[in-house]
Amino acid sequence: MQNHSTLAESGDIPVNSTDPSVLHLLQKYPQLNTIFGPELADIMTRAKEMSVPAHTIIMREKERCEHFVIVLEGQVRIFQHAEDGREVTLYHTNPAGVCVMSLGSLLHSKPIKANAMSMGKVELLMLDSNDFFAALGLSERFRTWVMTSITDSFCDVLSTFHDTVFHRLEMRMACLLGQLFEREHSDSLEVTHQEIAQELGSSREVVSRILKHLEKQGCIVLSRGKIRVGEGQKLPS
Repeated sequence: MQNHSTLAESGDIPVNSTDPSVLHLLQKYPQLNTIFGPELADIMTRAKEMSVPAHTIIMREKERCEHFVIVLEGQVRIFQHAEDGREVTLYHTNPAGVCVMSLGSLLHSKPIKANAMSMGKVELLMLDSNDFFAALGLSERFRTWVMTSITDSFCDVLSTFHDTVFHRLEMRMACLLGQLFEREHSDSLEVTHQEIAQELGSSREVVSRILKHLEKQGCIVLSRGKIRVGEGQKLPS
């Protein structure tokens, strides 16, 4: 176990609180120590933990965000609807991350410009607007984390834009499948063609056609609601 001086040198000073709710949060989600410093212990006592089922809309476009939201567990997909009805994924918010769209709504008191949906079961931590602005003023650590999260999300959006403009859909799909297989640590995925289309900003019909082509090449094996890596094969890079 690290002593206090070692933690101080590494910049990871635990939140100093005896409040049972805060201790429970820190024990369950130790990454919060990298977000909240000791000076924000009181604010943490007012933070609210919320559990969201899989595939649930958390925020809708044109709604106003009244809370600052931190993802504790799971993944949230941020997407927009295109004029032709397609869904276009902008980025994902992962654990210890913040949704930039909701942050922009909170800072400017304007409606958000995208939708947020839980990919699986998601745990969130919510601060009301007053506590969020107070935390920004009190803690350099908190401000740095917020700025880092904004930068990471912006880079994700740029990466998505670059891939959409410069890479063929077949390559983008192969990369997406490879990432999903790696994330699940499995050679089998439970995912529908429609979900893949939403991630890539394409149509289900186009995605199904490309997946069938990959199956004919022996790269994957398709079944209802599942995709499995073909035996002895690798997805094209």
